[in-house]
Amino acid sequence: MPRILLADLNSAERAVGEALAAVLHASRTGRGSLREVALSDLAQMMGDPVRHGLTTPDGILGGSLPGYGIYRASDGYVALAALEPHFWERTRAELGVEGSREELETLFAARSVADWEAWAGERDIPLARVR
Repeated sequence: MPRILLADLNSAERAVGEALAAVLHASRTGRGSLREVALSDLAQMMGDPVRHGLTTPDGILGGSLPGYGIYRASDGYVALAALEPHFWERTRAELGVEGSREELETLFAARSVADWEAWAGERDIPLARVR
C-alpha cells in the first residue's frame, strides 16, 4: 500500500474547493449545482509529473538541475528552488559560482541553515530550511 495517499488527500482538498464553489454559485444564482470529484482523476493528475519525466532522476524536478535541490548545511538541510532564470542567475552571481552541484554542495555545507536562510532572505533567493 502507498505510504502517502495522494489521491485521497488531494481529492479531499478538491472536494472542499468544489463545495465552496457550489456555495458561491448558489449564493449568486439561487440555484444549486452538482459537483463530482473522482479519485481516479486525482490519481491520474498526481502521476503526471512522473509520466512526463519531470520528477525522474534526470528530470528537471528530480535532481538534474543544481538550482533545484536539497543541500546539506553544517547543521541541517536547505532547499534551493531557483528554477526561474532570474533566480538562478542571481543565486549564481551572489554565490560567485558557475553553478555546478558540486560547487553548491561545498558552499552550503560550510554554513548553518540559519545563515543560509538569512543570506537568501536578504537577496530574494528562493531557499528555505528543510524541516
